[in-house]
Amino acid sequence: MTVDASSPFPIHAFTPRLRALGALLHATGLGTLCYFTALLFKDVLAGTQTLAPVPLATGLAVGAVLPRIALRLLQRGTRATVTVRPEGLVLTQSGGAHFEIPFEALESIRPWRLPLPGPGLTLRLRTGRAFDYGLAVQAPMPLLEAMGTLGEARNDPRVRYAQARSEKWRRRWYDQALKYGLVPGVLAGIFFRAHQYISFGGPFGELQMYGWTSYLTSFARTWLPVFLALLLFGCFWRAFAEALCFGAAWLGPRWARNVRTGAEWTCRALYYVALPVFLAVRLLG
Repeated sequence: MTVDASSPFPIHAFTPRLRALGALLHATGLGTLCYFTALLFKDVLAGTQTLAPVPLATGLAVGAVLPRIALRLLQRGTRATVTVRPEGLVLTQSGGAHFEIPFEALESIRPWRLPLPGPGLTLRLRTGRAFDYGLAVQAPMPLLEAMGTLGEARNDPRVRYAQARSEKWRRRWYDQALKYGLVPGVLAGIFFRAHQYISFGGPFGELQMYGWTSYLTSFARTWLPVFLALLLFGCFWRAFAEALCFGAAWLGPRWARNVRTGAEWTCRALYYVALPVFLAVRLLG
């Protein structure tokens, strides 16, 4: 990979306290998703329904959405760039603060042991302490390669995992619209239409009898559990995929890239093909 070392690399510069706050917010969101996902699959296996849609939505909003928003705001406030020059690194924060770190002052560059609130690097100085700011970077490989011999951390499995993830899991707006908008909307529309025929004798029976408010409220009650179930279903398989990809990164670069590609396509197939087919079979059966 050829890297223009003179071009700035976008990062987030975290002090230890800000990183701890970001890690807490990230862990809270993940923990909330894992908790409700476990409860959902417990209900599925037991054939029960202890999770009501409204309390579930409230719990997810408080435990996952709000921490995610707070983390986004924190990341916006810590945006910075790193420029690799022949004599050293130049860290420039979005507020205008400017730091120059000569290569002679650096002992090593180490990946974070825990990638929270994301993958990152610690600059260890020859004085024995760490640089005041940790560098959170989603794709660390180009930056490490630009550092030459100081970038030995590029062989670390955690770096390989982060790099493969950044290359194969890029969220675009239309991906989000398809996953969280179109697919839940279509499935909810199918269930809602069946409910209208069964309860009111036609697709617009409730509308004609009770008006738009009742009709749209009924659709919302159908859409919400479908949306939440799909969200937690995706979280369940994403957890397995990330664990598999992290393990593969320890085996080498080729494993990290190939397993990541396979895992991403498997998650898409499960979400966009296997799940709708399963629901269609259950509905028609």
